[in-house]
Amino acid sequence: MESVDTLRRVPFFAVLPRETLKALAGHCVVRKIARDEILFAEGEDCAGLYVVQSGAIKLFKMADTGREQVLVIERAGSTVAELPLFDGGKFPASAAAIEDSTLLFLPKREFLDLCRHNSEVAFAVIRTLAWRFRYMTSLVEELSLKEVSHRLARFLRDRALRSGQRTRRGLEFPLQESNQEIAAAIGTVRDLVSRNLRRFVDRGILRLERRKVIVLDMEELEKQMAGTKRASG
Repeated sequence: MESVDTLRRVPFFAVLPRETLKALAGHCVVRKIARDEILFAEGEDCAGLYVVQSGAIKLFKMADTGREQVLVIERAGSTVAELPLFDGGKFPASAAAIEDSTLLFLPKREFLDLCRHNSEVAFAVIRTLAWRFRYMTSLVEELSLKEVSHRLARFLRDRALRSGQRTRRGLEFPLQESNQEIAAAIGTVRDLVSRNLRRFVDRGILRLERRKVIVLDMEELEKQMAGTKRASG
């Protein structure tokens, strides 16, 4: 039943009746991976669809220099690696756990058969792929046109809106990522993250307490998101 409940959280499986979900769950294999363990590597063949049951999975690209760019982080109820199921290609990026995670693996044949015989599921998958395309387009814009300070401000603003709690001191939220992990998420290096965090603190925009952020001036933080890269880059 736990596998059925996990599948029901996926938008394009939620349209299915419970009996169909139970049958689909019967084809799934549970996979547990530890923090920092690789789920799959860029260039490997795709044999099926992964559904995150618990934990968190990052999709990332790695440069020859070792610099990492995180594309997206998927949590419970999210799917991983739909695209190569349809185009027959290999994984376009790598995936790894950022915390101990459990996933359901649905073989490619069962997933594609479901799409062929259920138009609701097929159209829901198309909507998901369209959303991912819009998200990647936005990511390209951020990385190519915005300075590090703008990207960091957006990262902090989005985190505050998603998980922040209003207190007498401001909008507080835990910052679980290290500066290195933040750098990978926004396409820069750790030193620039540290430098810009200090600048935000010095300007009274936010306060840092260990791995907790307190946004003191949300309006000013949002102003920091504006602008484009200077010609000098």
